Amino acid sequence: MIVNTQRLFVRLLATMRIGTVCDVGSMDGTDSLRFRAAVPESSIYAFEPNPENLRRMQANRALQERNIQIVPLAATNYDGEAEFFLVEADYSRRESRRGLSSLYKRSGDWATPAGVVRVKTTRLDTFLADKLAPHSRLALWIDTEGKAYEVIEGIGEVANHIHLLLVEVETEPCIGSNQRIYPEVKSLLQRLGFAELATDHDPAQIQFNALFVRCDLSAGKRFRVKAWLVHARLRYLLVRAIGKMCPACLRRLIAMRRKASR
Repeated sequence: MIVNTQRLFVRLLATMRIGTVCDVGSMDGTDSLRFRAAVPESSIYAFEPNPENLRRMQANRALQERNIQIVPLAATNYDGEAEFFLVEADYSRRESRRGLSSLYKRSGDWATPAGVVRVKTTRLDTFLADKLAPHSRLALWIDTEGKAYEVIEGIGEVANHIHLLLVEVETEPCIGSNQRIYPEVKSLLQRLGFAELATDHDPAQIQFNALFVRCDLSAGKRFRVKAWLVHARLRYLLVRAIGKMCPACLRRLIAMRRKASR
């Protein structure tokens, strides 16, 4: 089912009583602030290895005031260090390439990186080992430019805590020549006990977001998740209809939502 998976993820944080959220590949902390609004009492960790993004996040008073815990690490499937390939970005623009740097050396237009830095890496189970209570619930938001599979491999011992995941995936190795693509990511999550709830685009596209939930949720929780899924689908269809009938109306609606979220 195709819905706005990012919006649905945020809605489900409170519904599923998530106690800890990991924003993996945070870029600027904007998503972490949305998570904070949804679950005011939860612990939120924003992982960001890009030095310039990290510097700006550490100087962002909104992140400090809302107790977003900034983590200067690249999440993957091992603890140690790695080369991080930078993509040149224009920080004067709202929409820029500042989220495209990766543990992969990219091909195509970005085959020659703007720079290469050494960054520290961590498995999520290592990082969270002493941060989760026995029955706490965890949600993961993974946007790591081709490294989603490796991040999931690194959840190890904390898999039983995870109730909700949003993962950016690709259907072709468009970021790294040996990257693991959508069918492999989905298969790994299924083996770990998760089911795909929705995507935000047709899975035939090269890149999209996929939302997963635990398979063993209680009957009551499954009902609430399904109700929010139906709500998200109806909203998605309504927005599409507005876009077709009045594109200018949709643009104004999007602009108003962006302004309200600042």
